[in-house]
Amino acid sequence: MATCVLLGALFLVAPQQGHALPFFDNLPKFKVRVSENRELQDWLKDQLKEQRKSSSVLKSYEDPLDVARFERGTLEKLLRSRGYYDGRVRQSVSDGEILYRVVPGRIYRISSLDLRMPARLKAGFPGVGLSEGDPLEAEKVTEGVKRIETYLAENACLLNVDVSYQATVVHSEHAARLEYRVAKSPEVNVGQIYVEGLTTVDEDFLRKRLKLEEGDCFSRGKMDAAKLRLLRTNLIAGVNAEVSEPNAGIVDITFLVIERKHRTIRLGVGYSSDDGGGASAGWEHRNILGRGEKIEVETRAYEVTQSLKTELLVPRFFRDDQDFAAKAEAENEDRDSYQAESITIGGTISRRQTKHRTFSVGSALKFSRVQEEGEESENYNLLSFPLGVKIDTTDNLLDAHRGATIALEVKPYFDLRSSGTQFTKNTLVMTGYHTFEETRFDPTVALRIKAGVISGADNLEIPADERFYAGGGGSVRGYAYQALGPRRLIPPTEPGELPKLSDPIGGRGLSEISLEGRFRFTKSWGGVFFVDGGNAYADPQPSFDDLYWGAGFGVRYMTSFAPLRFDIAFPLDRREGLDDSRYQVYVSLGQAF
Repeated sequence: MATCVLLGALFLVAPQQGHALPFFDNLPKFKVRVSENRELQDWLKDQLKEQRKSSSVLKSYEDPLDVARFERGTLEKLLRSRGYYDGRVRQSVSDGEILYRVVPGRIYRISSLDLRMPARLKAGFPGVGLSEGDPLEAEKVTEGVKRIETYLAENACLLNVDVSYQATVVHSEHAARLEYRVAKSPEVNVGQIYVEGLTTVDEDFLRKRLKLEEGDCFSRGKMDAAKLRLLRTNLIAGVNAEVSEPNAGIVDITFLVIERKHRTIRLGVGYSSDDGGGASAGWEHRNILGRGEKIEVETRAYEVTQSLKTELLVPRFFRDDQDFAAKAEAENEDRDSYQAESITIGGTISRRQTKHRTFSVGSALKFSRVQEEGEESENYNLLSFPLGVKIDTTDNLLDAHRGATIALEVKPYFDLRSSGTQFTKNTLVMTGYHTFEETRFDPTVALRIKAGVISGADNLEIPADERFYAGGGGSVRGYAYQALGPRRLIPPTEPGELPKLSDPIGGRGLSEISLEGRFRFTKSWGGVFFVDGGNAYADPQPSFDDLYWGAGFGVRYMTSFAPLRFDIAFPLDRREGLDDSRYQVYVSLGQAF
């Protein structure tokens, strides 16, 4: 409980505006005073705070007077950007604290607004979002430029779109004359389209990705979008586009591409408390058939698990928003609770219905031989039809700072052997992330909730390697892998012996919850405090009341690909005779969730 309270306090107590933390920030405290304009005062304070986070010039100053002079100039520029061209700023330093007194003066407003654009296009233009009498604010003025550019890209075929503006300030009138100008340019259509630089990638495949045709209205925006689509195939490392000189209203476009290296070999050694020590190797080809198909072969040889897996991914499978993945895997597991040998073959079709929502359907056939502690081995031929939906609004797959995910999988199983075992495995995982960007160290609160239910068969009728287990690096840190969940009583084999508990046998219900507080101390280093809770149950009724808890902390090193994490966790509900270790260590690439 003490750990939970401390973690909550770290999230709730945030440094206040203008206060520095020892050893991390040597800049003096500051205050901004703007009489009778609280909104402007708060905005100026926020802008100074953001500058202090990123300005290398400020960090070089040691004298508060130098800091004050520099920031005074910043405040004056900020006032002008909001239309206060007569604004004055005075600074004073007392006891190492800076006080800025701001007199904004009268706000300058737009006295006239003109737009120089061909009459044919000007007739349908909805406007720049400003009108006479509005304040002359820099952000809104530049937004007007973007509105004009967007309109021209959608409604004209201009070879070049060049939009500028001129604001003439009239101090005697406390006003400004604003004029937008569209530079003259010919209107053209697309002629021939060429793709050069290809050696192994299918040209027709890339041409379909361009979504440009001969005779289309020319648009720089469409051309940039075509370049982006080429890069997103993951087959192209770089692309440039050249446009010919207009000829009778026609321009040819040449896309110059540089292919990626399509093959990768991976070798690695490692250790985890879940699988012990071992080595891994992999080979990948990202263009095996010339149209972006990827094949991957990976083998792992660890103390507890050994596997060989092959996977083929076919992107844009009959549709641009649809992928197909086929896999074949052979695996051997030697867990405390069971030993299993299996061969699995299957395929899945995934369709992106929207930017954030994906549906999947598939089929898999798994041949396995499973032996539980003290039992005879059993053979299974399991046919499954996994159905899934995932909603993902996060900003980064391996290091999310904001957004959420919801993933639901319903997986019916049918044993094709004479036993006729049938059951359905349902799993729901939800995560959420929120970063307090205005707070020092950019703290991120991350939450994960997982629940699972297996219905249709009794617990011991379900293969041991398909039941739910809790504990370990991806579950409840602080406890050994699969150490939580129901156990059986093993009767004594000798007179006078007492019954003893077996290793975990897995269950039909699962509940897990994890809460992390992540911090960034520098660009490369960060830290985390976390609390995990979870348990597995023999009955398919997961509960969040009867959980085992673990807590710990960790260090993050931010690589260019993903954070490298090192966590140490401690079991808060340590069980005598069952949890031998007082802590567990986890090292991996990417955040825990």
